[in-house]
Parts: sequence; structure tokens; C-alpha cells
Amino acid sequence: MRFHWLLLSLLSTLLVALPAEAGKLLYWRFESNQNRLIFTTDSQVQPRAQLIPNPTRIVLDLPGVVLGRSAVEQLIGGAIKSVRVGQFNAQTTRLVIEMAPGYTLDPQQVKVRGISPTQWTVDLPTPQRMGNSSTPTPLPTQSPTPERSLPGPSSRRSNDFQVTRNGLFVRLDRNGNDNQIRVNRSDDQQTIEISLGGVSLPKSLLNQSLPVNTYGVSDIQFEQNPTSPADARISLRVSPDSPNWQGYYSRLGGLVLLPKGGLSQVQDLRPPEPSGNTPPVNNLAQSRKPIISAIELSNRNTQLLIRANQSIRGTGNLDRRTGIYTIRIPNAQLSETLSGPELGRNSPIYELKVRQVDGNTVEILVRPSLGIRFGSLTQANQQILALDIRSLSPSVRSPNPNPSPIDVSPPWNTSLPPLTSYPSDSVSGTPRGRVLVVIDPGHGGKDPGAIGLGGLQEKNVILPISLDVSRLLQERGVQVMLTRNADYFVSLQGRTQMANQARANIFVSIHANAVGGGRTEVNGLEVYYHGNRELADAIHRSIRRTVNIRDRGVRQARFYVLRTSRMPSSLVEVGFVTGAEDNANLSNPAYRQQMAQAIAQGILDYIQQKRL
Repeated sequence: MRFHWLLLSLLSTLLVALPAEAGKLLYWRFESNQNRLIFTTDSQVQPRAQLIPNPTRIVLDLPGVVLGRSAVEQLIGGAIKSVRVGQFNAQTTRLVIEMAPGYTLDPQQVKVRGISPTQWTVDLPTPQRMGNSSTPTPLPTQSPTPERSLPGPSSRRSNDFQVTRNGLFVRLDRNGNDNQIRVNRSDDQQTIEISLGGVSLPKSLLNQSLPVNTYGVSDIQFEQNPTSPADARISLRVSPDSPNWQGYYSRLGGLVLLPKGGLSQVQDLRPPEPSGNTPPVNNLAQSRKPIISAIELSNRNTQLLIRANQSIRGTGNLDRRTGIYTIRIPNAQLSETLSGPELGRNSPIYELKVRQVDGNTVEILVRPSLGIRFGSLTQANQQILALDIRSLSPSVRSPNPNPSPIDVSPPWNTSLPPLTSYPSDSVSGTPRGRVLVVIDPGHGGKDPGAIGLGGLQEKNVILPISLDVSRLLQERGVQVMLTRNADYFVSLQGRTQMANQARANIFVSIHANAVGGGRTEVNGLEVYYHGNRELADAIHRSIRRTVNIRDRGVRQARFYVLRTSRMPSSLVEVGFVTGAEDNANLSNPAYRQQMAQAIAQGILDYIQQKRL
């Protein structure tokens, strides 16, 4: 059955008619804190949107737009499983927001809005749990636990604590002060306690222990001090090899938790065994271990579900050499009538072994079939663990017979602003409610930029710096748009057009320098401006304060991105990839992160100076 797309009025269609030449998707970002997807194209587009069940997902098609690179997927966590971006057909880019198993959305509450014909937002309501017909039900056991002993998680819980690609986020009813955050680590190095003064936790997190299973963290626990209600404590169960973690308050109302040195320090760490602490339950539940009653394939063979009759938690580990995924579930037992999936000819699983390691631990070994790889282990609900299954080759899903159309409002501004040049200081910089900073990682894709000693490419230096700058600014409540967030090419015109159409307050382009003739003695920092130099001065001062680098000063230049941006702008050359000193530093991730922190602080100093 064909999809029933929402038909737009003739006027709306004429206002946003497709260009004769295909446009490109320049930028997209999912803001977990607000359940919002933002995307930008380099030419006007009218999206089409619908909700498709089984599994629940929002599908947005961008006619006349090409992605220009391979498909990408961002894992979100909580009630929202992931966001995928790919090329649906030769002239259509598709964005898919997929819910976690057991969750759905009201399509009437999904809001697709056009800020302009090239910049769009998709606002999602809070995902809701499905009814009993969709929620997995544990199989009966000899001594079933009464249902009342296991209250279902609040529908708000996934929003109050989230595991994101930028770290861990905890929503707070009341923020404290950064100087009242205290971090202590246990002698065995496996527990990090973060004490928060003047903080109120949301009720859904009080005395809760929730699984994390990534970044070297197995679980997180929340406590409100009963003797001092204004104080709270968060405990992380971490790998002994994990660096210390630190917390920052967000202006959006919440706490961001990050490891020192950044997430790159913990990406490959295996989480330890969970602490075993769970929310209080009645005595009957406490006296009986959870029983693993069923293991089954679900969601069209895209997930392996492990069901129990009580709350369970587990850790997963992938052996990259053999492809075998091992799941360990502590404080659990196998049912005598355990049922498993049928491993037929077309099954994504080649072999599955289950064993009771001891009286307290269940171990499950899963070997993939040819062309299959495993994703992450997540908590579908308190009684179900879910292992993502992915095909290495693209698959085509059959159309669902019951899609629900989603209303797509015409853009607020139906015409593009002219691309004539304006002086950088001709814009006051007054934000419309919130500061928007555009970070522009130079070059990318087919354009490597400068190539230095040892083949070090400029594009590979400045992208991680730019991503860190973006993350640090967002942690401080600043809205950020990246002209690119991966290794692909964006034209100079596309970069400033994106910033101008978004009416950004600040534009910062990040580059690395080079000089020919084998002059390895040339090293140092350069910061450029075209009109007003205040932004360049603020960034320059911040870098000079904290980064050990030679100084080549602040300079005026007529670079294209500076001349054509309509807001205060600056171009930062973070060093010479051809210089002996700078090349060694820029090859060091820790140094690049230090540079990113200095650039971000310079931007924050400018925002404070101009009272934006």
C-alpha cells in the first residue's frame, strides 16, 4: 500500500519549489534535552513526514536533496533509540528518528517547522509507553513475583537521565553552583561519588539505580540527602581504568557529567559488574532472584530480547576478533523452561549459548551470522535487556500499511535573504532569546587543507577541535551550529550562507596553517578578523593565557568566510602543520582539547563582554 503523504497547498508548494539542481544536507543535530531535531540544507526544501509503527519511527524525506556521503547513525539512549540519515533514492535524503522498543508517539503532537526554507526543526512530544499488548510480558514461573512489587518506570525517567554521545545528562529541578560540586573516588577506584550542594533531584530519580553500560560506566545511582534536603549525591560505578569524572551545570537546567580528558578516554573501556543496588522493593521480591524466562528475536530480527520476571541489569562485551557478544547478568537465574529463538537459515544469529556461571550470574554468548554485527546492549524496560542487531549490507524494509501523516508547516520566512556582503560589525549581535554560535571546521572531504610533516592533514586536526568547542559551548548553555560535523566537503558559500540564514550571533572558522620551503621553524598562533576585531582579540587572549604556543598575533584579512558573514566573525589558525613544534602538538589529542577549551572560553568571554 502506498504511503499517504500530507498534501500541501498549491501556494506552499510554489513558495518552496524545488531547485532545478539537487541541494545538499549541510548540517543536522539531535538535541536530546529538548527532543528536537535540527537540520539545514543549502537550498530550499519542503520536507514530508510520517510516523510508521513496528518499530515506531518518524520518517522525514527531503525531496531534491542529496546527502553526498555514506549513511550515518547516532545512538541517543532512553526512549529514543537513534537518529539515522541516509540517501533514500537518487533525489531524496531520508532522516529517521526511531523510538526504543515499547515506546510510541502521538503523530499529531510532532511539530515540523521551517525557520526558513533551508532550516527546519522537528519537535517531538515525550515518548509514551505502549499498552499491555505491546509491552513484553514475562513468562510464568513456579513462583511468580506479584506485579505490584515491580512498579514500571515513570514515563519521565528517560528524559530525567540520558546517555548521549556528549556524555551523561541529568535533569534537575533546581541547579546548584559549580563551586559546590565535590568529587570523591573510592579506594578500589570503581566508585565515583559526586556531591552536589543546593540541588534538587527530580522525583523519578530519587533513590534509583539505572544502567549505563557505556563509557566504562555500568550504572548510576541517585540520592537526596535526608538530613540536608538541598544536597544530592550521584554515584557512578566505573572501570578501575577510568579517569575521574566531573560535573558542569547547564543553563538549560541540568547537570552534564564527563570524564576528564573527554569521552575519547573512555570509549573502549569495559564497564564493571553493576553495583547490585536497585530501588526498594517489597520483601517478597528481595527474597527471590530474577529468573531469565525467554530469549527471543524481535522487531524484524533487529533486536535480541532477554526477558525476566523481575528487574534485571547486565553488561555486554564484544570480542572484535571473533565477533562473539557476551552478556553477563548478575544476581539472576535461568528458568527450567527457558525458551529461545529459532535459529533458522535466515536468522541473524548463527549460534547462541546460555549458561549459569554460578548461583548468581547468567552468561549469554551470541555469535552473529555472516554479514551481521551487534550494536549496543540497552535496557528496554526494567525486565528486558535488548541487544541491537545490524546488517553490514543495506536492507530495504517493506512499506508499513499503516503510516500516519505528520503535518508540516510552511517555513516562517518564505524567501531567502540576499547574499550580498555586509560588514561584520553591522549586526548588533543581540540574540533572539538565546545566543547562536556557528563553528566552522575548515576544509573536509575531498579538500584535506594543508598537509604537513608526516602527512598530517589539516582537516583531521581541526574537526576534533571544532567538535570539542561545540560541546563545551553547549554545556554552558550556548546554542551551536556546525557547518560540518564529519569528514565531508562544504563550499565556502555554503558555510556563510548557513550562518547568515540562521541569523547567528557569532561565526568562528577554525583552521591550521602551513608554509612551504621546508621551513619547519615557522610555528605559532594567528587569529584573523575582517571588520571589528573584538571577537578575535577575545579568542586570542584566551589561547595565550592557557596554551603553550608561539604568538604571531591578531591580523586583518579578507578571507571569504569573514567578508561574507553578517555577524562578528573570526578565523583561528591553531598552528602550522608544517612546523616542528606545532605539528607535534597538533598530533596530540590532549593538546587539541586544550586548544578547544581555550577557543570556547574566548567565545564565552566575548559573549559576556558584549552582554549577549
